[in-house]
Amino acid sequence: MFEKTEFTEEELLQVEAVKARMAELENYARRYDAGEVLPQKLLQGMIDSVLNETVSMAERLGMHAEQTMMQDTCVRIGYPEDYKMLKKLLSDSEVMCEVVFKTFKVPICAMLDDAGIEYDFQYRMKSVYSIWRKMRIDKKEFDDVYDLFGTRIVYKVPENIVLAENVDVEKLYCYRIYNIIAMLYRIHPDRIKDWVANPKPSGYRALQFTVMGPDCNWIEIQLRSERMDYEAEHGIAAHWLYKDETAKK
Repeated sequence: MFEKTEFTEEELLQVEAVKARMAELENYARRYDAGEVLPQKLLQGMIDSVLNETVSMAERLGMHAEQTMMQDTCVRIGYPEDYKMLKKLLSDSEVMCEVVFKTFKVPICAMLDDAGIEYDFQYRMKSVYSIWRKMRIDKKEFDDVYDLFGTRIVYKVPENIVLAENVDVEKLYCYRIYNIIAMLYRIHPDRIKDWVANPKPSGYRALQFTVMGPDCNWIEIQLRSERMDYEAEHGIAAHWLYKDETAKK
């Protein structure tokens, strides 16, 4: 098991602030779902505050699941017609994306297996908000949004491996996998984000890039070691969720 991350008092206060705003947003969503007509100025003020302030705070804290939930909820209650349209378009596209993914991963899996690398290859559709933002802010049509789904490879770092002094094994395997994929698919030069060499302020680490997949589909890939994945999924958010669940018992 990986070591538990310690958090500062300021960070934990920020988590509580995110929790409070999430609860407020969820209350608005319940009222909306019950058919209540919410004052537009009040609703828009809440949405703007969440998207411009609370979401940024959640991202800095590594609360990625909570960040996505807040973003999608803001679109659902603030722009309901856009939300319904995108949910249908994403649903209609999911079968096609699954077919593309199955074809896309075959040569990668073969080369990773040959290299003796242990891994878990995951697939997910993009969130409603991420697509909505590209369409609304970047003025793109749905068909022009080229990365409707993303993939993640979580790899295992061998134990007791002997390397030269000061060699970071996690980084070594990460870039090794990147090079394998680069031999199979063309990398988009403007869509490489190396948070392994340069972690986010929250400590989040991953290597994220986009490649040209089958049938000229752009596909986003995220590489994480098991440790990186654990830290991303069980960071500060897991700390306060654990406290909440314990308090309920």
